[in-house]
Amino acid sequence: MSAPTVPAAGAETTAPPRPRRSALARFARNREAVLGFAVIAAVVAVSVLAPWLAPHDPNAADAESVLAPTGSAGHLLGTDEQGRDVLSRLLYGGRTALVVSVVSVTAALVAGTAVGLFAAFAGRRASGALMRLVDLMFAFPVILVALSLAAVVRPGAWVLAGTVVFGAVPYVARIVFAEARVEREKDYVEAARSLGASEAAIVCTEVLPNLASSVVIYGTSLVGVNIVFTASLSALGLGVQPPDADWGRMISEGAKVLVTGSPGVATFPALAVLLVALAFNWLGDGLRDVLNP
Repeated sequence: MSAPTVPAAGAETTAPPRPRRSALARFARNREAVLGFAVIAAVVAVSVLAPWLAPHDPNAADAESVLAPTGSAGHLLGTDEQGRDVLSRLLYGGRTALVVSVVSVTAALVAGTAVGLFAAFAGRRASGALMRLVDLMFAFPVILVALSLAAVVRPGAWVLAGTVVFGAVPYVARIVFAEARVEREKDYVEAARSLGASEAAIVCTEVLPNLASSVVIYGTSLVGVNIVFTASLSALGLGVQPPDADWGRMISEGAKVLVTGSPGVATFPALAVLLVALAFNWLGDGLRDVLNP
C-alpha cells in the first residue's frame, strides 16, 4: 500500500465551494420583483402623503373647470365631470385600494390558515365536514356575497373587505390543508410526537413555520388580484360611495365621459389599478424565488 501523497509546500489547494447566495441577492437578481417592490413602495408613499401631495381637495367641485383636459393649468391630469381634480382623487383613491386589499387579504390568510391547519390535523370526520364547508364557499358566487352585504349594511369599504375575505378564505384553506397533510407525515413531526409534544404545539411551532413561505407568497399575489376585484365592485356601486375617492368609482364615472373627449378621467385610475396589480404579482414571483429557491 502506497503512502498518501502530501501536497508540496506552496501548491494550490482546492478552494471551498462558494456559499449559497443570500436571499437578498436572489431577490435583487429578479428585475420584475425589484420593479414590483419599487412600484408598491412608491404607491404606498404617495398614498400616505396624499394630504400634502394632492394639489386640491379631492372632493371639491369646481363648476368653472368641468372636464378640463390633461395638462390644464392647475390640473395636471385634468378634472372630472364635476370639476374635481383627477390627480388629487387618484392619490386619495390609492389609500382606499391598498388599505382594503391588504387588510382583507391579511384577515383571509389568518382565517384560511387556521381552517386548513385544523382540518389537516383533526380527525377524519371533522376534517371532512370542514373541507365540505370550504367547498360550499367555493360554489357560492362572491358577487352575491357583495350584494347581500350591501343590503344589510351601507355599501362601502366593509362590503369590499367582507367580500374579499369570504372569497379568499377557501383558496387559502385548500392550499394550507394540502401542504399541512404532507408536512404531518414527515419525520420531524413524528419526532416531536415521540418527545411528547401536543398536536397544538406541533402545529404552531413545527408545521406553521414551514408553511409560512407559501402563505406569504400566495398572499402577496392575492393582494394584486383583489386590487382589481375591489375596483370592479366599486365600479358597480358596491364599494366606497361618493364623494370619497376610489379608483373603481373613478373608472365608472370616467366611462360616462370617455367618448366626449375626456379619456383621462377613466384611463388614469385604470392604469393605476393595472400597475399596482402587476406590481404585487411581480413581488410575489420574487418572493417565491427567495423563499422557495
